[in-house]
Amino acid sequence: MAQDATHIPKVGAFVLETLTTGMYTNALDALREYVQNSFDSIQNASRTKALPRGAGRIDITIDDKKKELKIRDNGLGIPAVDVLPRLINIGMSAKTIADSAGFRGIGRLAGIAYCQRLIFRTRAHGEREIHEVTFRCDDIRKSMSPAKLQTEEVADVLLQYTESKSQKTNHSDAFFEVTMHGIVSEEQIFLDWQRIEGYLAQVAPVKFDTNSFPRTGDIYSWLRGRSILLPEISLVIHAGAVRQEVFKPYRKLSYKTKQQNLPINVKGIRFYPENATPESPFWLWYADTNLPGMFGDDSVGGFRLRKNNIALGMDERMAEIFAEVSDSSARFNSYFIGEIHVQHSGTIPNARRDGFEDNTAWTGIRQELVTFARERSKEIRECSKDRNMAVEKVLRPVEKQIEEADRKRVIGFASKDERESFGLALDKSLDRLKRAKSGERSSEEASRLEDARKRLVQTRETLDTVPFIAQKLNTSLDRKQRRIIAEILELLHQVLDSDSFERARNAISSKYSLKAESPKESANKR
Repeated sequence: MAQDATHIPKVGAFVLETLTTGMYTNALDALREYVQNSFDSIQNASRTKALPRGAGRIDITIDDKKKELKIRDNGLGIPAVDVLPRLINIGMSAKTIADSAGFRGIGRLAGIAYCQRLIFRTRAHGEREIHEVTFRCDDIRKSMSPAKLQTEEVADVLLQYTESKSQKTNHSDAFFEVTMHGIVSEEQIFLDWQRIEGYLAQVAPVKFDTNSFPRTGDIYSWLRGRSILLPEISLVIHAGAVRQEVFKPYRKLSYKTKQQNLPINVKGIRFYPENATPESPFWLWYADTNLPGMFGDDSVGGFRLRKNNIALGMDERMAEIFAEVSDSSARFNSYFIGEIHVQHSGTIPNARRDGFEDNTAWTGIRQELVTFARERSKEIRECSKDRNMAVEKVLRPVEKQIEEADRKRVIGFASKDERESFGLALDKSLDRLKRAKSGERSSEEASRLEDARKRLVQTRETLDTVPFIAQKLNTSLDRKQRRIIAEILELLHQVLDSDSFERARNAISSKYSLKAESPKESANKR
């Protein structure tokens, strides 16, 4: 295409509307952008040893009288020579995708839509000047309004309505501070510390509350065992007399379902993949529960995608992945609580930070997550089936297994493989009993299920004491003959169906065994 050297492309101020109000679905997403930038600065300070690892801190101060909100961090700050280029230029960030949560250079503009003045103050590590840049947001919003008859260039608008100044100081500690002054009347949410805490608890790279969520130790222990680092910062909200540290929203072991108000109990923490490493594309944790229904607490319900421990959207992204299993499975995401931490350096958060850009790295992870969602959906359906199953139908196979175990004590197992297979079958029945008991049951039904569970546990615990058939063969047989019969039984167990094998084993046992005690006598010994 022919180029006209005399024509220089221009960008109208309307683009600022797209980069502010048009970029985010939730006004508090602007706050996430500033926390994310502070997090990057703290991480850089830790990497360069300017700040001890774990000492990173972000303070959010709300002044209701001034209609003002401040976000301040103790990261590296911005060197004097970089202050204006970094804060006024658009889309020219020097950050890299691999090392930073934010890298597009547009997030700092988010606050323009919600306050009268947006003020940035900073001092770099070792410097003794504080530099300040102020955006006059009221004037900028007027310039980017579609109602304005004449379009202005975005560069002209930013230069016209931006001010900067510096001041000497005796201190040299680094910081970066954002002040949203004169919060507009439509966005009083920025002055509500409880709503801010609830939002940041879900999206910010904060810590688990070890006091209220006892399973936190399981997560940290699992991570340490695999040398996986979970980046975290301290984040504290100040609002008048209130001083509230923000933690992740997982703070208890008992919840209720959204419908019917059924109890959901967190029994433990499960991980996937279990053999994850720092090089794995992703890892995740989720609560092991009785899966009775969707979590009623929207602040925790559903798997949440995260990169650098910062959320990408809420639970809607994983609901979409569950929907790929089947349309009816989409709701199953809300049966769980957990986090998916994406580690692959090739995954790129989209501009809105509500998901990942579609590329090879994310496509591979997404496919594996669909497989994971399919397994969880199957688990939910099996649990539901077991809970709704009539008590007699649940107990009948359990009674048969206990009777079969008593019979094994008389004639013995054919091999270690058979004993292990039988043990796995008992484990599955124990899980089925637990799920059946978690449904709505009368006290009599619950008592019968619990009694069966205890008997099955006792059967399972004594399984290793059951001898092998070869140990019960007639003493007139020599060792070689015993071994041959044992090997024959092992082969028969591998190639015959269960009924045919039982007939063959009974025939061999009848011909070669010593007189054995009855199943009743064997049961009485337990």
